[in-house]
Amino acid sequence: MRDWAVKTRKWLELEFLVWFARFIKICALVIPYRLGVWTGGMIGFFAYLLITQDRKRAMTHLKEAFTEKDERWIRRTAMRNFIHLGKAMFEFALITPRRLTKIFDLHGIESVHAALQRGKGAIYVTGHLGNWELMADAGVAGGVPLSVIAAPIRPEQVNDMVIELRDQMGVKTIVRSKPGAAKALIRIFKENRVLAILIDQDTDVEGVFVDFMGKAAWTPTAAAAMAIKFDAPIFFGYAYRDAHNRHTGTIEGPLDLVRTGNEERDIIANTAMLSKKIEKCIRNNPEQWVWMHRRWRRQP
Repeated sequence: MRDWAVKTRKWLELEFLVWFARFIKICALVIPYRLGVWTGGMIGFFAYLLITQDRKRAMTHLKEAFTEKDERWIRRTAMRNFIHLGKAMFEFALITPRRLTKIFDLHGIESVHAALQRGKGAIYVTGHLGNWELMADAGVAGGVPLSVIAAPIRPEQVNDMVIELRDQMGVKTIVRSKPGAAKALIRIFKENRVLAILIDQDTDVEGVFVDFMGKAAWTPTAAAAMAIKFDAPIFFGYAYRDAHNRHTGTIEGPLDLVRTGNEERDIIANTAMLSKKIEKCIRNNPEQWVWMHRRWRRQP
């Protein structure tokens, strides 16, 4: 009976995601941008109230990361986090090149263009900070040929919609588990493109345990490993939403990597460095990360 209940719940969750994705897609066609962002925020607020498991997980993670904060701050930050993510989903669906120029300011892209003059491509590292999807869109709008590597999203219909939305803005997607993904990654550097990688989630990929918010967290090593292997410049970037739903993106780099000649140690050291940069951004704007993610799922 329990197995049946679990399977039914998972099926209902996947069906809900499909219909919710369709709802967002329809909204993107018929409602104004500002109303869509407001709608996303309201959906995020109701998600905070109704999705108890994710709310509790987000609050638990906030308590562990910000031990000095009181219960009121934890609840308020968790609520704002859900609202922010609701807005981010609708922004991603509603964005167009013209709208992007009005609501997003990007700093530091000149350094990426300069690095690409070497002809070896580049790596852009970030996390789920601010609206990370709009950050990628802004890079492409700024003339950077950008591809992102991503895990497949379930259900497949939602995955296809996300890829389509990226493609409409000029952002190419390499789905990690699909045949040919490894060759596509190598082509990035041969074609002098930029590869965007998010390294702030516990996923089933090559990784190491590094400190993140005071606790060991399994962290993907692909960015550091490829930067060393292909001698590609590496950048770090992040986006921030202000009170008026305008966004500012900042790109730092090219970064100085640890290169001692011991590849294994260098990969660990550089992954730890990049993870700390993400942590600093989160601590500066804690409501603009994904606190419901099981970041510390595995422990050494």
